[in-house]
Amino acid sequence: MDISRLYIFLLFFVISCTQKTTFSHSLSKDQWNYNDRIIFTHNIDDIENTYRMSLFFRNTMNYSFQNIYLLIETHFEDQIISVDTLQYLITDKYGRWYGRGFGNTRDNYFMFEENKKFNLSGEYRFKLEHGMRQNPLKGVNKIGFKIEKND
Repeated sequence: MDISRLYIFLLFFVISCTQKTTFSHSLSKDQWNYNDRIIFTHNIDDIENTYRMSLFFRNTMNYSFQNIYLLIETHFEDQIISVDTLQYLITDKYGRWYGRGFGNTRDNYFMFEENKKFNLSGEYRFKLEHGMRQNPLKGVNKIGFKIEKND
């Protein structure tokens, strides 16, 4: 690879990395306890644009529900600025899994907010916990969060 192609590749990589940030958290023993809050932190420096936020949910076939309830708090500095309760279906009414996957796991992607406007620049924390009745919630392998600037 010549130096000009390498430079273009690196420039593209840096630009694309600044437009979106993806976080993921793996859960030990495929279980999620009520008390295990998952925290993702992101610095918002551009308050003129809107942002798209989405969630990733990986479950095993040991997950025994058709849906997942997620409780999401958005924090700025020491204040809670929003609290959301979300429900996403992960199977149809016959128990057929949505999402993609191989073997024992399924990956689901959910839109959280498409045009989120942040009023202040700085560090935001997104705290996730499940809102299911089972504790620990079994069959949960990984949770992810993606935030990207709208063009």
